[in-house]
Amino acid sequence: MGDYNAVLDDSEVNGFAADTSTSNAEFLECITESELTHLPFTGANFTWHNCSDGERSLWKRLDRMLVNEAWLVKWPQSKYISTYPRTSDHSPLILQGQDNQVNISMFRFDNYMTKMPGFQRLVEEHWRQEDNGTDMYILTRKLKAMKPIFRKFRKTHGDLSHNVQQAANFLQQAQLLAQEFKHEAILLQLEKCCRMIYCKATTMEVNMLKQRAKLAWLKGGDNCSKIFFRKITARRASQRVYQIQNEDGHLLTEYTAVTGEFVNYFKKLFGGSQRQPQNLDHLQTFARYIISEDEATLISSPVHRQEIKEALFDINEDSAPGPDGFSSGFYKASWAVTGDDVCRAVMEFFNRGRLLKQLNATLITLVPKVQLPTKVGDFRPISCCNVVYKIITKILVRRMQPLLEKLVDNCQNAFVPGRSISDNVLLAQELLSGYNQKKLPPRCTIKVDLQKAYDMVNWDYLLAVLRLFKFPNRFILWVEQCITTASSQSH
Repeated sequence: MGDYNAVLDDSEVNGFAADTSTSNAEFLECITESELTHLPFTGANFTWHNCSDGERSLWKRLDRMLVNEAWLVKWPQSKYISTYPRTSDHSPLILQGQDNQVNISMFRFDNYMTKMPGFQRLVEEHWRQEDNGTDMYILTRKLKAMKPIFRKFRKTHGDLSHNVQQAANFLQQAQLLAQEFKHEAILLQLEKCCRMIYCKATTMEVNMLKQRAKLAWLKGGDNCSKIFFRKITARRASQRVYQIQNEDGHLLTEYTAVTGEFVNYFKKLFGGSQRQPQNLDHLQTFARYIISEDEATLISSPVHRQEIKEALFDINEDSAPGPDGFSSGFYKASWAVTGDDVCRAVMEFFNRGRLLKQLNATLITLVPKVQLPTKVGDFRPISCCNVVYKIITKILVRRMQPLLEKLVDNCQNAFVPGRSISDNVLLAQELLSGYNQKKLPPRCTIKVDLQKAYDMVNWDYLLAVLRLFKFPNRFILWVEQCITTASSQSH
C-alpha cells in the first residue's frame, strides 16, 4: 500500500510523459513474482499530479493497494477509496473492509460431484420422475428438481479443503506408524488406504478449483490448487464494479445507479425485437455460392441420437454454465440416465422447429477490456448459454461447416476452417510498412471498432442472406428460433 512510483500501462498516465515501457514491464514483473493482485477501488483514477498547468500538466496513478491470496481469503469484499489530493500532490487511500453490494447466490453444478460415491444412484433415484408436457419442458422441470438435491448432496460431503487437510493428517499418522512398526502388514494396508483417500480428496478439490478458475491452458495432471485459487480470487476481485462513468462523464458510485447504467447501455446496444422482413433478391447475382439440392437435403436431414451425443461430448466440461447452472460434465457423467430425455428434447426442436425459451436463456457476464475500466464500454459482454442450447447450435454449426469455404469470401479469415485471423494482421502490417515516408502521396488508414458485432446483426437481414444462398426453409427456421427466442439476464 502506498506510492510505488511506477505505472502499469499508458492508461494510468494522463498528460505528456517520457517513455515508461521498461519500468512498466519491471513493475508488472514485480507484482507477478510477488503473487499480488490489485484491490478494487473507487474514486480518482489518478493519484499523483506534478502541480503544473498547461502542456506540462501530468497525472499518474502511482498510489495503489496490492494484496496477496491470504488477504482475499480473509477479506474477500474489501476495497479502497482513492480520494482527491486537495493540497497534496498525492491522493490519500482509505481502506474499507466490507462491501455493501448485493450478492446473488446461483446454483452451479460442480463437476467433482460426479466422482463422489452415490452420484449415479442419486441421479437414478430422482431423475426418472413422471412429468407432463413437451419433451423440452419435461427436461427443464427435471433439471430444476435436481438443484436442491445436488445442493444437499454437496453439503453432506463437507468442505473440500477441510477434507484434504484431514486426509493429509490421517495419511501422515499412518505413515509414521508404518515406519515405526514396519513389519506390521495391517499398518501398511492402513497407509495404502489413507493414501488412496488423500489422492481422491485432492483430485476432487483440484477439479472443483480448475472448473471455477477457467484455466483452459492448464492440462490435466497439473494439480496446483494454489494457482487455481489465486486465479479465482483475482477474477472475483476484478469482476466487482464499484463505480462507473455515465455518458455525461459523471461518476456513479451508488449500487442502483451503477447497475442501471449497465442495463440502459446494453439495452441500447442490443436493440429491440422489432421485426422488418428483408428482400435481397436483387443481390442474387452477387451471391458467392448457391447451395445445391443435395447439400440442402443434407443440412436439413433429421437429427439422430449419435449426432446429439457427439455434440454434447465435444463441449468443454469446465466452460461457464448458463442460467440453469448445469455443466456438460453433468450430462456426460449421467448420460446413461439423462441421455434419453436430452435426445428427445433436442429432437423435438429439430422436428417441430420450436425452441422453449427456458432452454434459450443466457447469462451475461462482463469481462473488462482494459486494466482499469471506467465506463460501461470498457466491458465486453459474454453470453453463457445452457448446455442443451449449445448442443443444438453445435449441430447446426457442424452441418454448415463444410459449406463455409464456399459461402464466405476470402477476405473473411476468422471463424472459417483452414483460415486464420492472424493472416489479416500480417497483411495490415505489410500495408502500413513505410506509411510515414514523405515521398508517398497523401493517404489515411481507418480503424473501425466492431464492438457491436453479433448482437447487433439484424435478424431479418441474416435470414434473408440465408435465403439468398438458397438454404432450405427448415434450416432457416432452426436458425430463426435460435436467435429470436433468446432472453438474457446479467449477474
